[in-house]
Amino acid sequence: MIEASVTGDSAVVASIREQYRKITTNVEQSIGRLTLKLLTRVKVNKLSGQVLNVRTGRLRRSITQKVVNTPSQITGIVGTNVEYARAHEIGFNGQVSVKAHLRQIKMAWGKSITPRTVEIRAHSRQVNLPEKSFLRSALTDMAPEIRQTLQQSVRQGIL
Repeated sequence: MIEASVTGDSAVVASIREQYRKITTNVEQSIGRLTLKLLTRVKVNKLSGQVLNVRTGRLRRSITQKVVNTPSQITGIVGTNVEYARAHEIGFNGQVSVKAHLRQIKMAWGKSITPRTVEIRAHSRQVNLPEKSFLRSALTDMAPEIRQTLQQSVRQGIL
């Protein structure tokens, strides 16, 4: 009969758990730093006239980041809740309903007139908005740095 026994298995398990904890902590911290860096890159390098011109600054101010840590994954999220951001990010081609509203006109048939308020009836119009990616393109620009940073985080947790 052949017998085998393993000694020190609890020490190995404890060591692996400690490495897992270090790796998870390092990766979470790195993802937090990377999401802040991505947020800054979007605001400074994409939404300050390079991809989209600033009109009111609402889109730029709405860019947010967060890190979500679940037992199975750590996710860094950079995004916005502004309704027109999606159309700019991926483009839009289709009909849009325009509500009835008032407009002040200062010119008619190419000639200046005394400013006057006119009623515009509800209607639909064709919109063709080309793609002007500001989130995905910033993420693509940072992809090599993200990979390298995460690899370093894992290596530091193992050592």
